[in-house]
Amino acid sequence: MRIGGTFNGTGAALYICIGFVPDFVKVWNCEGTQALQLEWNKNMRSVEIQEGVELATSTFAANLVSAGIRQYFGGETLDSTSAGTVTYGEGVYLKRDDHDYRYPNGGTNGLGDAVADVIDTWTLYSGFTGHFNEDVTGTYIGEGSPICIDGKWYYITALTAGTGEATNEVTLNQTGVKSGKVEFIGGKYDYKPMVAGEITKAGFLISDTTVNADGKMCAFEAGTYDL
Repeated sequence: MRIGGTFNGTGAALYICIGFVPDFVKVWNCEGTQALQLEWNKNMRSVEIQEGVELATSTFAANLVSAGIRQYFGGETLDSTSAGTVTYGEGVYLKRDDHDYRYPNGGTNGLGDAVADVIDTWTLYSGFTGHFNEDVTGTYIGEGSPICIDGKWYYITALTAGTGEATNEVTLNQTGVKSGKVEFIGGKYDYKPMVAGEITKAGFLISDTTVNADGKMCAFEAGTYDL
């Protein structure tokens, strides 16, 4: 089994609840000025690297008992204290977010990020850029959001809050994406905060705060070995 995703770094310990206990985890800071990476696997059994190793540029630094990655077995019922700040992009315990944010907030789809009308149209301008039929509020949709256009999946790499409807205001990760129907737009991060009353799933704890820097998008990969 293998899974990947993104989350917003918090600069504090956080739990990524992926639904199983991993044998290995890799985490990358996607927005730092250095190559920042954190790696752990269950075969790192010495006390010096029992929570993995951190790669910053070209320097390896061992992570000790409370500064890296640790398996998490889940099963906790969160209350308002343990859940911590549950603002989008923050949180202590994070779960997968598969919500479609193309809709206006409070409309038929509940939580949304369109300013007024449902975002359902992509118009190509040139190269990587184009626009939607409506602006985004920018709370949930922005850089990093997955987007489905005519059955094909892309990612938004640049979009400022309060924009999206005017020429060139949206940049995708692929060039020449033909004008078409927008069928889904996810959040800027694949994982969002869990709230009081929810029961945590298994996953992993990140105690590191260098790779997991506050306000920096991070990507991870986690999985299990065949044996």
